[in-house]
Amino acid sequence: MDIYSEIILMEELGYADPSVAITMLIHTCAAAACIYKLASDELKQRYLPAVAKGEAILAFAMTEDAVPGSWSSYIKTTAKLEGNKFVINGRKVFITNAGIADLFVVLARMSEEKDHRGIGVFLVEKKFPGVVIEGEEPSLGLRAASWGTISFENCEVPRENLIMGPPKAFAAVMDLFNMERLGNPSICNGIAARAFDEAITFLSQRKDPRTGESFIEGYQGLQFKIAEMYSLIRASRLSVWHAAYLYENGLPYVKEVSAAKFFANEAVRRVCLEALQLHGGYGYSAALVVEKLLRDGIFGGIGGGTLEVLKLRVVREILKERGIVSSKKVD
Repeated sequence: MDIYSEIILMEELGYADPSVAITMLIHTCAAAACIYKLASDELKQRYLPAVAKGEAILAFAMTEDAVPGSWSSYIKTTAKLEGNKFVINGRKVFITNAGIADLFVVLARMSEEKDHRGIGVFLVEKKFPGVVIEGEEPSLGLRAASWGTISFENCEVPRENLIMGPPKAFAAVMDLFNMERLGNPSICNGIAARAFDEAITFLSQRKDPRTGESFIEGYQGLQFKIAEMYSLIRASRLSVWHAAYLYENGLPYVKEVSAAKFFANEAVRRVCLEALQLHGGYGYSAALVVEKLLRDGIFGGIGGGTLEVLKLRVVREILKERGIVSSKKVD
């Protein structure tokens, strides 16, 4: 479906349960998008029907412990062609869906080129020899999602399971990541909207013992906070929708997608923290959902591009538009 369907789905899932949302985000907007957009017709026909039905869960395996996440073009996992198979060796960490996935979209280095130009993209089945799931990683939030480490130990992958080879594979995958970078802030907007609703419900139930009015009716300072939270959520949602419009209509979008993501990533943290504060002691306890929303919302500014890297990307695009840096320079 179109990009608008994606962001609506992700926001609604984020509102209901962010762990479900992030599982779906990686399954569809990251991993499945690579197959759908880049793979051969044979690979699509073999794998996508099961993926679409939920019979095969996908994970996207790029991040490595030996390479900082923001330097992903320097990954060390290798893929060597031996006869009619590739042999993959390497270790991937913080992989969403690692413990439940049946299929892995894996980035690996195929040539001696040390940067993005040597990277290819593979589709690896969990049952292939040499795939080792090392276990799940405890996390601050999104605890119902699966996070883990995957090792490839002389993993044998059929030659036809190469989705795309170098030198263009990495750039193509990064371009598709902009879909994920619209899904991520949409989840954050859903989390923020839930925190906002929880705060209003809580404040409407709490009564001033002197007047009998609800807190939200009787305290102007609390009303200011509600108005600020609403404005942040509205601005964030409109920013994501505008970036989605540009993406859907083939217009320049990289700057707007990056800005929308880091704005939503920061907005959800502020909104959830305010919601927790408005709940007082109940917010700090685990009795109500707001503390969970805060923990879950923090993920947005770490996964799929950190706040800092996205801000650098926005600046780079601004400078390119003004001819201050070369448009050919690769980040």
